[in-house]
Amino acid sequence: MRHATLPYRPARCGRAGPDRPCDSICRRLPTDLPAPRHDGSWTYRSPAPIGAGLGLGGFSDLVPADSSGREFWTVTDRGPNADAAVDTDKIFLKPDYTPQILRIRLGRDGGIEIVRRIPLRVPAGRTDPVTGTRFLTGLPPAALTAERPVGLAGEVLPDDPYGLDSEGLVRLHDGSFWISSEYGSSLLHFSASGVLDTVLVPAGSAYTAPGVRVLAILPAVEAKQKNNKGLEGLTVSADGRTLYAAQQTQLSNPDSKAAKKSRVQRVFRIDVSRSTPRLTGEFAFAREADSATDGGWSTSAISWLGPDRLLIEERDGLRPTVWTRLSEVDFGGATDLLGSRWDDPATVPALELDASSVVLGAKRPVFDAAAAGLTNGKIEGISVLPGRRGTVELFLVGDDDFGVGAVENGVVVPNGAVSRVDRYTLPAGAVVLDRR
Repeated sequence: MRHATLPYRPARCGRAGPDRPCDSICRRLPTDLPAPRHDGSWTYRSPAPIGAGLGLGGFSDLVPADSSGREFWTVTDRGPNADAAVDTDKIFLKPDYTPQILRIRLGRDGGIEIVRRIPLRVPAGRTDPVTGTRFLTGLPPAALTAERPVGLAGEVLPDDPYGLDSEGLVRLHDGSFWISSEYGSSLLHFSASGVLDTVLVPAGSAYTAPGVRVLAILPAVEAKQKNNKGLEGLTVSADGRTLYAAQQTQLSNPDSKAAKKSRVQRVFRIDVSRSTPRLTGEFAFAREADSATDGGWSTSAISWLGPDRLLIEERDGLRPTVWTRLSEVDFGGATDLLGSRWDDPATVPALELDASSVVLGAKRPVFDAAAAGLTNGKIEGISVLPGRRGTVELFLVGDDDFGVGAVENGVVVPNGAVSRVDRYTLPAGAVVLDRR
């Protein structure tokens, strides 16, 4: 497997092979840079009640609302849930919960204030079959996932054709939003007021939603995701014309064993400058070897640094985190996989098992959360803003899972987590932002 070349002296790469994309990251930080500086934390102290004895939470991305470093957009995920005894089941503690886009403010007292809430809705003239209103839910659409929703008592809940597990968020210059959903690798477009109008899905998908434009432009192979492990990381170029969407984990390609064995993940580039979105690129990078959690690491957040250059997260789900690292990945010299044989689910061997014939994105570590003393966990949103004299302000938000750790004997076990934003200053030279 070859690697695109970048500035700085590269480290020696290990021998590539079917299950060894690379033994090391190919570009290293200069060793004379000072460590990141922690500049503050903000906590959502009194979560608004959402019913069922639970509070608002699940913050799953972070997008600057302006240049102040004080106000951001975030999105809640599908609502309070927990693992069930059956692997394909998921317990929904509030089935009628409506995911929301939130505008938050970081207060001078260290608190987080919600200054605007935008509940997501179905198109005008339509009714969500679960809520009986225009407000949609986080219950899965059957056409995009085999995950089965159940209630506390184990009763099977209805599917929702409009449902989404909202994870990544971007806001375009016209005020509208794109959201990535883990259900079947899908991307959804909402108006500035939160009305769904367009959904992007993999080729060959049977997904439909009344009143919604469905475009099957993602590669068919993208349907080979594990349940609830679809597209999660999402970002947009500074000019608002190009989306980048990253897989949460490796594809189950050709099977679920490959998802644990592989270290290859894909990123998609999508032109949204016109009324009809168009897929314009598909790239891959090698994630770090996950020996601690047996394939349990996730990429939950990405941020745009420049054309085909992204800040990409790899993390565990522990509180506090043991492994949360951000790397700059440059796809400028990487192989464009779009329309190639690697998009065909029948290709043998699958790219996820042997990527030796393609050039992966060049990767350079930027931030190690544990080494920087971050005590938060499950970071699901990252945001960068230019600082002074070439420094960069890095903001990270942790998903508290609505405070739900598990369900045991029909009783919710709290996880003790909070919704929190942390800010670090990265030294000059650590990363370069292109704001053209």
